[in-house]
Amino acid sequence: MVLINLGIGRADSTKKHGERTKRTLDLKNDEANHITLLGKSGYGKTTIMRGMIEEIYSSYSDAGIPPIIIVIERKVDTSKPKKVIEIYHEESEKLSSAQLSRKYGEGIWNYIEHYVNELENDKELKYGLMGDFAIGFPNILGKYTKMESDEYKSLLGRHGLSPAAYPARRFVFRPRRNIKDIAFDNGPLTETVDSKLAYPDIPFEIIADMNNFSETARYSAILKNIWDIQKIREPGEVLNIAASYETFNSGPSQTYLRIEETMNRLRSDSLFSGDSKHSFLKQITNKKINILDFSQNSELDSFEECLIFKLVVQHAINVAIKYRIPVFFVADEVQNFMRDPAGKWAIDKILREGRSLCINLICATQYTDNLPKDVLIGSSHIGIMGKLASNTDTKTLEKLIPDFKDVVDFDEPGSLSEYESLKRKLRFRGYFSYNKDYTEHIEYRQPQSL
Repeated sequence: MVLINLGIGRADSTKKHGERTKRTLDLKNDEANHITLLGKSGYGKTTIMRGMIEEIYSSYSDAGIPPIIIVIERKVDTSKPKKVIEIYHEESEKLSSAQLSRKYGEGIWNYIEHYVNELENDKELKYGLMGDFAIGFPNILGKYTKMESDEYKSLLGRHGLSPAAYPARRFVFRPRRNIKDIAFDNGPLTETVDSKLAYPDIPFEIIADMNNFSETARYSAILKNIWDIQKIREPGEVLNIAASYETFNSGPSQTYLRIEETMNRLRSDSLFSGDSKHSFLKQITNKKINILDFSQNSELDSFEECLIFKLVVQHAINVAIKYRIPVFFVADEVQNFMRDPAGKWAIDKILREGRSLCINLICATQYTDNLPKDVLIGSSHIGIMGKLASNTDTKTLEKLIPDFKDVVDFDEPGSLSEYESLKRKLRFRGYFSYNKDYTEHIEYRQPQSL
């Protein structure tokens, strides 16, 4: 087992007030530890997931079994860089250089100073687009921001933590920005890769999905034979073999033209590469946190994102079988994958095979009614952030978690001002259900990265 720090809970859950102590979660090495996080937008789901990623990376690495962590990045965030600039100037006016180095760490503050200078001198607007999972950027915001309940403690200090950066490898597909600029925005320990799908890594079913093949068409049968049976995955060679089936008495057949169209798409699309050395799958590592950048940095449509996700899941299963390495997939707004057959396949595959291979899914969503039941039923643990988004969610969780009704209690605001106050009070707080048998009120661990 590996222990991860979830945050702070009450020493005696039957009392409203009392000593708060660190709460840990046992992650089992011989089975899946699926976790589903629920809550309204703005209550800190993504922030809490980032804290969990850091804990899993550190705890497993310290135990000598570094896991493969694969995070799916959905958005870039322009508000964080602005906040970094504000904090830098406010702190620089109040504190000396020596005080700033002691508070944040000399190396971290030097980097923040460098980042702010570059941002403020950026006339071309190259910078200022951090990812939601800026794992490689130290969280000075958490060190600066004071707790409402304790003005002497910061968000990080409350949990006994300090700003830190984690090594990350960020995979960008058809990049819209300069690779170096993306890396710079996401922190000093971030490596960014212009990512390609190599022909040898793409099974025929992916080719068929991409090109809307009919299963009964002759071109589909011929290409499947060449690509998957003969294992010839170089477009020029594929076309030569397809041409050998032709008589050419009256020009190329529709079968050949369909295969030619498919091969030309592979050769002309910058997403693909004929060189297996450039395959992003070969660069997925357990020495860094892997981030699939599906944000505005990558020029992908949702169909392509789901195909890439499917490829990565297939690859992770093979790696888990071969090397016995724990694998963690982290997916915010997981319902987006359920709208596409490839994405749904990937989620189902993790849930079906995860338990025997220690492949884990940590996912977050606002509503339960847009999820297949398997995601909730298959989750070992369910976390709630702040407030649930609908009464339907409450009824669903009452069926899944025996003590839910007795433990979970949400105040309802009576006015707009009460709502705003309650939202601040409940942010990063909620409930955590251990093995869906025991539920505890918890203040979730803050992330050390930004």
